[in-house]
Amino acid sequence: MSSKKIYYIISFLLVVVASCVPPEKKEITEVRIDLQDSIYRRIVDFQDKRLTDSLLKYIDDEDPTYRYASVLAFASVQDTAAVDSIAGRLRDKISEVRTIAAYTLGQIGSSKAVDSLTAVFNKIDTLNPNTLFHANILEAIGKTGDLKHLEYIASVKSYRPTDTLLLLGQARALYRYIVRGMSVPQGTAKMVDFLKSSIYPKDLKYIASAYIMRANLDDLNKYKFTLSKAMLKEDDPFIKMNVAIAIGKTGDKDILVDLKKQLEDDDVDDKVKINILKAFGNFEYIDVVQDVLKFLEYPNPKVSLAAADYLFNYGQPNDVIIYRKYAKKELPWQVKARLYNALMKKVPVYFSKTKAATLWEIKKKINTSQNPYEKAEYIKALGYDVNSFKDIYELGFKAPEIIARVASMEAIATLVSLDKVTKIPKWKKERLKKDIANMLTEVFHSGEPDLIASSIDIFEKTKLDFLDQFENLDVIFSAKKKLRLPRDIEAYNLLLKLESKLKHTKYTPVKVKYNHPINWELFDRLPEEVFANIKTNKGDFKLKLFKEHAPGTVVNFVDLANKNFFDGKFFHRVVLNFVIQTGCPHGTGWGSLDYTIRSELGPAYYDDAGYVGMASAGKDTESSQWFVTLVPTPHLDGRYTLFGKVVDGMDVVNDIELSDIIKSVEITDK
Repeated sequence: MSSKKIYYIISFLLVVVASCVPPEKKEITEVRIDLQDSIYRRIVDFQDKRLTDSLLKYIDDEDPTYRYASVLAFASVQDTAAVDSIAGRLRDKISEVRTIAAYTLGQIGSSKAVDSLTAVFNKIDTLNPNTLFHANILEAIGKTGDLKHLEYIASVKSYRPTDTLLLLGQARALYRYIVRGMSVPQGTAKMVDFLKSSIYPKDLKYIASAYIMRANLDDLNKYKFTLSKAMLKEDDPFIKMNVAIAIGKTGDKDILVDLKKQLEDDDVDDKVKINILKAFGNFEYIDVVQDVLKFLEYPNPKVSLAAADYLFNYGQPNDVIIYRKYAKKELPWQVKARLYNALMKKVPVYFSKTKAATLWEIKKKINTSQNPYEKAEYIKALGYDVNSFKDIYELGFKAPEIIARVASMEAIATLVSLDKVTKIPKWKKERLKKDIANMLTEVFHSGEPDLIASSIDIFEKTKLDFLDQFENLDVIFSAKKKLRLPRDIEAYNLLLKLESKLKHTKYTPVKVKYNHPINWELFDRLPEEVFANIKTNKGDFKLKLFKEHAPGTVVNFVDLANKNFFDGKFFHRVVLNFVIQTGCPHGTGWGSLDYTIRSELGPAYYDDAGYVGMASAGKDTESSQWFVTLVPTPHLDGRYTLFGKVVDGMDVVNDIELSDIIKSVEITDK
């Protein structure tokens, strides 16, 4: 055979052999977060439906994107049955998968995960500790570990100032521990060190200040002058305001001097002034009252309200004449109403003329006010008078506005909690018990979830045993049948909890069943970047919506906005130095829609003012209510869906007050 033929035969055989060998698969090493990917979207749907078994099928997928997506899903699902499988991903080849596994184990919060977390922290990537992976491990241990692990984390001193992520992980771990009620002196010392030094970044110092605000008094006393000095040097108002609360807890007169200087300084942010007025509650009344009174007429009504809050909480009976003089001045209605509440709470029995005149003025305000929230605040003030049941009933409970009717429940809850209610004559006490029982019977027959939910406090706070006024308690328990699920889940569970207490049985809350799939059709119509222009009576502000992070929440928000649902809704909740909240169908805070959406709790942090989150009555009960943070709020991390950020108009957000209104919400691409 010729050499040429041999060559052709060999070439042919090589081609045949090559065609029989399967091509080598190229390993995928990239995580691609793409909600247009049908498999990724399927995993998100499994997350939405809380289908643990379906999600676990992807946790070992050859594509790291799907491993990542399935592990991330459990940060929201939080099923402890998945802990071992997720712990296995801590050794994944892909850093993004390892990192999200650490975060998710912290979210689940099971102590079963601690050994796995500590094992990989010691063995993986030790030559490069400044990683998000290790930061997430530290924080996860803060959510799951015991005292032994806390002591270890608190005592680590080897991290360099340049190891910013690792230091942030350590600080978050210590903060998560103290939120759980656990701290050690070396942890507090570490946080004080972060605060007093100028070499650390703002996000680290903010977490340290949030920790210090929760620290116990013994630890704070050791560092009060160090912290006071740090507060005076600090230029970030969010850090300064937290430290003001912390050092205020010491009640030290030298510290008070520094706080007063900050209060009077025109260059100090009003948020800091609000917290200083809050901190005054730890000092002798005589040492701070003149400063408080001065700020009742401060140009920023939120600072004035903080001053009125002080008098409500710490005012003295013999000074009610002074408070009354201020209450009669031209002040913002919120401040004035708070002062009237303070008057009714503090007025002594021997100031009979002052009390009678104050009651007359309160009732006049209720009858003439066109603002339902102003009316509600004055109705609540009636709760401090044991003889005002009839007025609460007629002016509040029988009012046309549901906001006023809910306020009547709060007023009665206050009334029955007063010590003096137990000291009234027996015949009057029996009459009051009968009246309360009759009113509550009306509440439970009404089936109104707002009234039912807000009435539960009456049972919880009462010093009167009015249960003997009911022929039987079926009228209370049967009210559950009048509530609609999932819309009324909050009222339903509160009523169920009351029933368990009265029957001495174990309380097991009802969980909301899956009822509202993600609207992917609407999601696909959204622009690449989604914004919401919020027009209010105070001005406009703009949100950027995080559709990749919280797709179900964003499409729900967009759908409601497109249907003009938010138009005319009140900002029904405004908490100083915390949040503004809106979206309640009734304006009471108890309202919801006929469906609920799922919590989406990925690795996002409320580490700045202006973040937008969903209000809820527990995981997976969100519907239409949402809030905007006024300051960083790390205690909300991982608990409330974060789905947007204010990108313009934060000054308007800061100006929003109770009873302000949304005019419209427009969804745009810029």
